[in-house]
Amino acid sequence: MRKVSDDLWVYNTRDLMRASSCDHCTRLAIARELDVPGVKALVEQFEVPVAGLPVTYGQKFESELEAELLASLGSGNFRRPEGSAVIAETIELMKAGIPVIYQGSLEHQIGLVKFSGRPDFLVRADYDLAFVDGKLTAHLAAHRSDATGYIAWDAKLAGSPKPHYLLQVALYVDALAAIGLKAQGAHHGLILGGRTLATYEEGEIVPAMRQARSYILDAIEGIDATDYSLESLALHCDSADSCKVCEYPGLCDHNRREIDHLVQVAGINKSQIEKLKKSGIATMTALAEAAADARPDGFVPATFDKLRSQARLQNDYKVTGSHSWELLEDPEIGVLPPASPNDIFFDMEGFPYFVERGGLEYLFGAVTRDKQFYPWWAHNRDQEADAFAGFVKWAYDKLQADPTAHIYHYAPYEVTALNRMVARHGVMADEVAWLLSEDKLIDLYKVIRGSIMISQPSYSIKKLEVFYDFARKSKVVDAGSSIEQYDQHCQLVESDPAEAAAVLQMISDYNEDDCVSTLELYNWLAGMPGAHAKYDTFRSAVASKKAEWATDPEDEDSATNKAERELAELQHATDNMAAALDGWPWGEDPDADYRAKVWQALMHSVLFYKREEVIHWRERRIRRDSTTDNLHRDRKALVVEGCVAETELDFELGLDARTKITVAYTYDLEPGQTNFLKSGEKIYVRYNYGANQHELDKGKIVSIHGDQITFQRVTTVANSEFAPNAIFEDKLIPAGGKQEAVKAHALALAGAWRSPRYEAPEGHPALDLLLRREPNLKHGRLLVVEGDDYLPALIHAVENLDHSVLAVQGPPGSGKTYLGSRTIAHLVAQGKRIGVVANSHSAVENLLAGCIEAGISNEQIAKQKKKDDPGMKPWTTPSAYPALGNWRAKQQGGYVIGGTAWTFCAAKILEEDFDYIFIDEAAQFSLVDAIAIGQGSKNMVLLGDPQQLTQVVQAVHPGGVDNSALGHFMGEQAILDDEHGFFIEVTRRMHPAVNKPVSWLAYEGRLHSHADASLRSIEHITPGLALVPVEHLGNSAHSEEEVAKVIELTAQLSAKVGEDEVLIVAPYNAQVDSIRDALDANGFNQVQVGTVDKFQGREAMAVIISLAASSAEDAPRGLEFLLDRNRMNVALSRAKTNSYLVYSPTLIRSRFTNVEDVKAVSRLAGLLEFAN
Repeated sequence: MRKVSDDLWVYNTRDLMRASSCDHCTRLAIARELDVPGVKALVEQFEVPVAGLPVTYGQKFESELEAELLASLGSGNFRRPEGSAVIAETIELMKAGIPVIYQGSLEHQIGLVKFSGRPDFLVRADYDLAFVDGKLTAHLAAHRSDATGYIAWDAKLAGSPKPHYLLQVALYVDALAAIGLKAQGAHHGLILGGRTLATYEEGEIVPAMRQARSYILDAIEGIDATDYSLESLALHCDSADSCKVCEYPGLCDHNRREIDHLVQVAGINKSQIEKLKKSGIATMTALAEAAADARPDGFVPATFDKLRSQARLQNDYKVTGSHSWELLEDPEIGVLPPASPNDIFFDMEGFPYFVERGGLEYLFGAVTRDKQFYPWWAHNRDQEADAFAGFVKWAYDKLQADPTAHIYHYAPYEVTALNRMVARHGVMADEVAWLLSEDKLIDLYKVIRGSIMISQPSYSIKKLEVFYDFARKSKVVDAGSSIEQYDQHCQLVESDPAEAAAVLQMISDYNEDDCVSTLELYNWLAGMPGAHAKYDTFRSAVASKKAEWATDPEDEDSATNKAERELAELQHATDNMAAALDGWPWGEDPDADYRAKVWQALMHSVLFYKREEVIHWRERRIRRDSTTDNLHRDRKALVVEGCVAETELDFELGLDARTKITVAYTYDLEPGQTNFLKSGEKIYVRYNYGANQHELDKGKIVSIHGDQITFQRVTTVANSEFAPNAIFEDKLIPAGGKQEAVKAHALALAGAWRSPRYEAPEGHPALDLLLRREPNLKHGRLLVVEGDDYLPALIHAVENLDHSVLAVQGPPGSGKTYLGSRTIAHLVAQGKRIGVVANSHSAVENLLAGCIEAGISNEQIAKQKKKDDPGMKPWTTPSAYPALGNWRAKQQGGYVIGGTAWTFCAAKILEEDFDYIFIDEAAQFSLVDAIAIGQGSKNMVLLGDPQQLTQVVQAVHPGGVDNSALGHFMGEQAILDDEHGFFIEVTRRMHPAVNKPVSWLAYEGRLHSHADASLRSIEHITPGLALVPVEHLGNSAHSEEEVAKVIELTAQLSAKVGEDEVLIVAPYNAQVDSIRDALDANGFNQVQVGTVDKFQGREAMAVIISLAASSAEDAPRGLEFLLDRNRMNVALSRAKTNSYLVYSPTLIRSRFTNVEDVKAVSRLAGLLEFAN
């Protein structure tokens, strides 16, 4: 930020990044520009040059793009302002309608602050940019022939978008809007160095920019220099995370050490710091000197003691200048394997900003005991598969040859990544399974945390190196820097190959350093007292347990191996399909490549269910062996150290040590903890049986009340003496008959297709779904919808569907169930056999109920009852699949059978085809499930909305089969196009004032309210979105302040519309439970509260949304989850007339760590603009 005069300040995107999260950064910059005594002299000591590629590389990239567009358009349609008045000339060129303007200039001033910049390309709204044969081109977009205004594009040599890139584009968009030349409803974007385009809706980026700019504007308007004396300035960021964008991170670190801030203590969290400060412990020294009885309320004694010990060690170093360490009781080094000459020391480098989902693991590095370095590199997905397979094969062969050898790594990333590689590429599954089952991968980070405490502020391997005198040769300082360096390599690889190779060598040196450091760390640990002492005993116990579970098919370790064997058998069944892609000439023919990718999806659909099962068992193992700090970050787990058994066990009763008993425990959440587990949920209960080694019992969550959790554990008398230290979810739903069904259908489809070298045959709805084909109709095309009545066009399309697939995207309240049930009724009247399927029984039964309302006799409808459902149903309820099949055989005319995917994969049901199968909530229905049930129907109709709740899977799978059926069919579209089906543009639920923010948020402004929806209202309350800001600090998943406000609103609303017309939505179970308790205590027993997962499909006159988290930093799982577009869409759209957003005003103050943070803040900031 720079002061030009008393009336003008200029700012850039980095100023916005800092202002978005930290007043310290903005105030310090203002004080520097005001020339406050002492400020410049102070900050100059800590100035850090902005990292980035030399400008010449960026200019070269832009020049190449300029030449390519000039060749595409010709000089008459491609212009660059040449005069001295560049801004005025840019505006004139736009007014003249030049298709593409290169390096124009824009500025926009609001109050005392101004931005000016040069967008690389301003593109007329009726033109599209595209890369054709690697060259940037521009062409007229026929579907936008009447569009006016301009779209902003910025060129970045980087291979992936960054938050400040988005803010830069947002500034250009805002400047275009200010002069009335912005294209309406357009996507603006980035041209990236990997020769790809990234586009963004205006609403995804501009509101966040405006919000950040408002902080700068507020700070500068009415500025008083006396408020900016050096003594009044905070000299460190509120959060250490904010220092990543801070202008003076060194000053922050220096000041924190100077004032002895608690944040220095390794492993401490923000909530713990606040609790300690409130109890009078405000510095690291005070914590180090605190007595045990100074423990604040809410702290488990063990946690407080651990933090005190950590603070004492660090404080001793601060006083003496000498580092020290302490051995813990029963340390894990006791079971550290003895050295082997064939040990491997392993480290991986990943690039999270890779253009494809899931990032890229680009370097697998290893050293042997002689310090010989072995690297396996990857720069694309195929190379990643080869590098992964190369490393695993090399390591596997060495360890097979030497049973005493192990692979050592530091931190759990490597094990997690290897499992992810197996799922992603479908190779080396047996080898990785063996490495895991034989405990060949040893995490030395876990060994460290289970063995010693050190006098360092963190337990990174770099901080440990002082203890074993390791000197690095690499100039790359940490993993974050390696990511930046690899990004730089990607940008340079074409423009300057020699420099790119030099950068890659730096990364190689860094990876080699990490591997060698891991070797030296092992040697240091191996030299400690007690190292290896328990290893033989431990391995003997492990061998005995394996012998037990090998003969017990119910044992879950046995189930793990069984699942892996079955996956290997399925892979063998797809060998012929895999062979069809051997040597595929990728890149030569885009159409052929597309068919090959669909063939891959078909092949991997056979493996999907079993892969999900294998992933479940492997994650169970990873959590069993994880460190406490990693479990704290795992939303599926909860650390419960210090939990209390509700009944004291009497070990003198003479019970057999192997006798099974059930023990109940209570646990109160500690500061900073968030529980995502639900009441009634099955769990694993982890316990330490010695030397930081863990085992698991089964259990379940009994109840959750506020911050107190009660859970049960089924264990043995012998193991009950080991207290639980963590619990995590046990959620495995067996595929059952779906596995055989998808295998049979996928292989049959592959047989009919023969090879992806040929066009796929028609007449198979599952292939039409996979290939995203337009519906194949017997006669004509899809009809144009007249007005708001979609039923005639839908019935016409379904009647004419010819062994194909049709989609209907139904936004909230659009009458999707009405349209589906009336269409089914029309088909049944014609004697058609209909299947209705969805993920949940409730969704199926909702559509079946609609079918009865539409006039289908209940005698023509059948659905097997859900297990343990005692209620009566208005249709036939056969007891089992054979009975359902018998009922079907007796039907003389049309009929409807409802069920989940298991029903339509049952052999008895597959004996006869359905004419149509309607998949409801198809955006939550797995693509693989759709393939599995597809063999039993001539046609598929997909009903759903990918802008609401979507498909949930364990991991990213090869071939894209982790998508939902409708999500896959729609591809990258947010709105279904007219060629593939129908987007229902009218909502009959939401009042126009409620619908407007929903339409903006999720439907590009295309969703409108039916005229009748505007007739509803609550007496004396204006319809629409109302903001209810509530001040609170330090809350993560639960806010009592917001609970009180919710009860107040509930009382007002229920008095007007009744309790059944008020819904309350919260993102976290802890807030849901607290609100439920408060509702019951205040007599509002009929008011429903839950997460959005409970309420999709529900509606009420008024909806209250409580976000709970105090700030972005406090929010569990981050803003990406809390402000997720789909979840916010579902929450807001439950309301007929009024929605209330209860939130902390500081929630919108966020550090933009990634692109998703910019989008999340934009969502909230944008919604605030729609409020009453």
